[in-house]
Amino acid sequence: MKIEFIKRGAATRLILIFAGWSTDTRYYNDCVFDGWDTAVVSDYRDMTLPDFPSQYSTIYIFAYSLGVWAASVSAIHAAARIAICGSPIPISDRFGIPEAIYNATFSGLDERSLHKFHIRMAGDRRKFDAIKNRFPEKYCVSALKDELLNIASVVNGQDNLSGCFFDRAYIALDDKIFPYGNLKSYWDRCPDTVEVSFTSPHAVDIAQIIKDCIPDTMGIGKSFEKAKSTYGENAIIQSEICERIGENLKSFLNGRDRKVNSLLEIGVGGGQLTEIWRRILTPDCATYIDLFELPIFGIAKSERYIVADAEEWLKSTDESFDMIFSASTIQWFADPVNFIRAVKGHLNPGGIALISTFVRGNMHELDAIRPCPVIYRTAEEYKCIPGVQVSEWERTLVFHSSRALMMHLKLTGVSPRRKTSSVHLSSFPTELTYRPIIIIIKA
Repeated sequence: MKIEFIKRGAATRLILIFAGWSTDTRYYNDCVFDGWDTAVVSDYRDMTLPDFPSQYSTIYIFAYSLGVWAASVSAIHAAARIAICGSPIPISDRFGIPEAIYNATFSGLDERSLHKFHIRMAGDRRKFDAIKNRFPEKYCVSALKDELLNIASVVNGQDNLSGCFFDRAYIALDDKIFPYGNLKSYWDRCPDTVEVSFTSPHAVDIAQIIKDCIPDTMGIGKSFEKAKSTYGENAIIQSEICERIGENLKSFLNGRDRKVNSLLEIGVGGGQLTEIWRRILTPDCATYIDLFELPIFGIAKSERYIVADAEEWLKSTDESFDMIFSASTIQWFADPVNFIRAVKGHLNPGGIALISTFVRGNMHELDAIRPCPVIYRTAEEYKCIPGVQVSEWERTLVFHSSRALMMHLKLTGVSPRRKTSSVHLSSFPTELTYRPIIIIIKA
C-alpha cells in the first residue's frame, strides 16, 4: 500500500481515505476540509502499510469500495470508521462482488473493459462523462490485474471478518459493482454499524459523505448560538441531565467543604449547568470555555472566559483543575472518547469530572430521513476507559405532530446537517428517543 497526501499542514486531525480499486488521489481531490489534512491509501498489491505520520491525534477513516476490505485488514487506530459501497468480505455471492463477476473482471481486464467498468461505476455513460476527469488518462493494466489477484489471494486466506468495527455503512441503491442486496445482507449482521441507504450508483459523492460525518464545529456552534434564547425552555432532556449532574455532585461532596480552588466548565452555552453547580459550590477560580463569547457570570473570585474549540484547547494546555463539568456538548467533538481520556489527566488529586453526552441510538427516529450529523459513540467505549463510571438512561419525547418535533429541534439548536426541505413533512416521526449518559471520573 502507499499513502499520498492531498492536503498536509499542521493539522492534528486526518481524513484517511482507503481508495476504491482503479482510483487514485484525483478521484478524491474535493475531499478537503478546514482543520483537517487529507490522505489517500491505495495500491493493494502489497498490504504492508508504509510508515505513518505521528502528528495526528484524531483520524477518521473513509473506506470506499474495495478499500472497505483494505481498511478492515489495516491496523490503524481511528476515532471513526466509515464504509462506503463495500464490505470486509469483498468477493462473495452473498456479501460482496459475486465471485463470477470478480473473476471475469480480472481475466478480461484491458483498457476497453476498464472503461466499461468505470461507466458501470458511474451508472451510465452520461454520468460518467460528468466525472471522467477524476480518472487517470492512462492506466497500468498489469498493475491493476496484480492488485485484483492479490486481493483475491489474501481474501481466500482469511477468516470471515465481522466488520462490526465500522461505525457507519453507506449503501447505494443503484450500485452495479457491489449489489445493494449483498451489502444490505452483510451490514445487517453488524448491529453496532449504522446503515445509511441512499439513491446513487457506485460512484457516490464521497466529499458529501465526509462532510456529513466530520464535525462542523463552527456550524454547530452557530446553530446553538442562534437558539440560545429558546434553548432553556425547550431543552427538556438537557435540563434533566443538568439536574442529574447536580445530584451526582452533591453525592460526591457528601458533607465536604463547598469551597473549591479551580473549576472548568466546557461548552457553557446558556449557562444551564452553571446555574446548577453555583448553588452547590463556591469556586475561587472558574474557567469557562465555549465557541462564542459568554456573559459574565460573576460567581468565582477569579473568572476566565476562553473562546476556543475545547477539544483542541485541552490538548494544548498543561493546566489541571479540581472539578471539570460539561453538559450535552462532547458528542459534537471529533474524538469524544479520547477527550474523556484527556480529561483524566487534567484533574487534580481528589478532584472529579462530571460530563454528559449522548450515545448510539440517540434520536434514532431521524436516521431514516437524513444522515445523522453526529457519529455517536457507544456507552461501552466510555466504560472501557480505566477509572470511568457511566450512568445511562433513555427517555422518549412524544409530540402532537411532526411539525412540533421539527420545531423542538430548531428551538434547541439541533438541526440536520443536510437541508430537509425536500423531505415531506409526513416522513418525520412524532417521537424522539434520547439516550444520555453521565460520565463520572474521580481522581
